[in-house]
Amino acid sequence: MSGLAVLLKNSGKKVSGSDSTKSENTNRLKLQGIKVYIGHKSRHIKGCDLVVFSGAIKKDNPELVFARKNKVPTIERSLLLRYVSDDYKNVIAVSGTHGKTTTTAMISHIFSLAKLCPTVHLGGMFEKFKGNVLIGGKDFFIAEACEFRDSFLTLSPNVCVITNFEEEHLDYFKTFNKEISSFSSFSKKAKEVCFANISCQKHLGEQEKLVYVGDKNGYHIENVKKNISKKYSFNVFFGDKFVENFSLNVFGEYNIQNALMAICTAIHYKIDKKIIKKALLSFENVHRRFEKVGNFESNIVLIDYAHHPTEIKESIKTCKEVFDKKIICIFQPHTFSRTKNLIDKFTTCFEGVDKLFLVKTYSAREKFDYVGSATYLKEKILENKPDFEVEGDYSNKKTLIKIKKSKFKDCVLLFLGAGNVEEISKNL
Repeated sequence: MSGLAVLLKNSGKKVSGSDSTKSENTNRLKLQGIKVYIGHKSRHIKGCDLVVFSGAIKKDNPELVFARKNKVPTIERSLLLRYVSDDYKNVIAVSGTHGKTTTTAMISHIFSLAKLCPTVHLGGMFEKFKGNVLIGGKDFFIAEACEFRDSFLTLSPNVCVITNFEEEHLDYFKTFNKEISSFSSFSKKAKEVCFANISCQKHLGEQEKLVYVGDKNGYHIENVKKNISKKYSFNVFFGDKFVENFSLNVFGEYNIQNALMAICTAIHYKIDKKIIKKALLSFENVHRRFEKVGNFESNIVLIDYAHHPTEIKESIKTCKEVFDKKIICIFQPHTFSRTKNLIDKFTTCFEGVDKLFLVKTYSAREKFDYVGSATYLKEKILENKPDFEVEGDYSNKKTLIKIKKSKFKDCVLLFLGAGNVEEISKNL
């Protein structure tokens, strides 16, 4: 929503908006001359020509109720994104359960270094943009496309990118088969090509414009090496033809696959391989993607957006690769439904940490459900592994106090989650 607000403001529209709490986002919008109200009241939208709402807004929201009662047009966020993107010659839409923000940022950084002047709408804060939006020209619109509520199906992309997918957002999809069907529909939206990770092949099958990345007959990775700084380099081949050697400036083996998706997209638009190589070597992570916040006494403080069991495993694995230290994990479950639907995977994904603190489940748009609570998750973890060091269902404030009292030394304090768990890390 904040990214769309900036895009519209820069196109000459008069923009205002409401949010439930103050944040870095709301402060950033104010600095750009956008009126921001804290709290939702009907008077905020008097005189508006259009009201845009996100999927997190409930039907009884006073601003939505007023708009509909007074016949003010309303549209959902994803549809507005479609209308904005229609102004651009080439639309690149990046989706997937994991890695879509990083991959979108990588593609954007490559296109920027190639002087293609892209306009970008990103789902995270990127230091090179000083925000989550890059205002560029009208030739390229690069957008992170979210699958929740099928919002990515509103777009009409030239190129689609699917980083991967697995069970997620089951509060909306209900079954994995319906989620697969949604990604299949998204892949067919591509006017030119859809690049999909080879892991998607078993679900999506063969399609006319669908190209699998990682297929030995197409673009794939060989000769992966980890350097002394614990970052990766690798060779890219197309079939048996060598393309180029690339090196990453970010941690995590999973970023090799994100980079490969970005490389394929850039090559599709005939960007010089030397520019791609330079861009990946200078690429720095999006905010909250394995980001060092600072230090607390002798401990390193890291924050990672990981909130799905697969992401949690990868984050812990990377932490163990990079640091030869004990790992104290502080995890905030994100939504009751996700925790409930994936509870079996959540009970086993924290292998390798020396202690786990659980913060109260971040409810987002949902009502309390005990089976999706941090307390229930703790019970299930201990049921699976009785000697595992886990405590919690703590508030942010209590978690902070507990960590300070624990007197950890020379550890990594790894904060995981997509909610407001970052506040604790910053307070430390």
